[in-house]
Amino acid sequence: MTEDQLEAWILQLIKEDKLEKFYKWREWRELSEQIKKENNNECQLCKKRGIHTPARSVHHVQWVRKHPRLAMSRTYEFNGKVYQNLIPLCESCHNEQHPDKRVKTESKKEHFVNEERW
Repeated sequence: MTEDQLEAWILQLIKEDKLEKFYKWREWRELSEQIKKENNNECQLCKKRGIHTPARSVHHVQWVRKHPRLAMSRTYEFNGKVYQNLIPLCESCHNEQHPDKRVKTESKKEHFVNEERW
């Protein structure tokens, strides 16, 4: 699939409110497993703090909804510098990266609504 086709498909999924299909897509699952394996299945944010925590998901630094063209890109470029786009994270760190997904429940505890949760 070309970048143009990927972008068109993801934009259509977003329009139909079916972005979870991207996260179930075989190519994405294979890439995310490869990213986790390359990073010893460790959460990279916890690792920076000296804590070893298993990674449960791969986070898109450039969010899929905002940058669908980068959904399968390991890196992205900004101001001439290359950055990692796909980072393995534990559930806690991944939730911290998505404050936009926080929803207040009636009991005033927060929980997350995110198509990346399995």
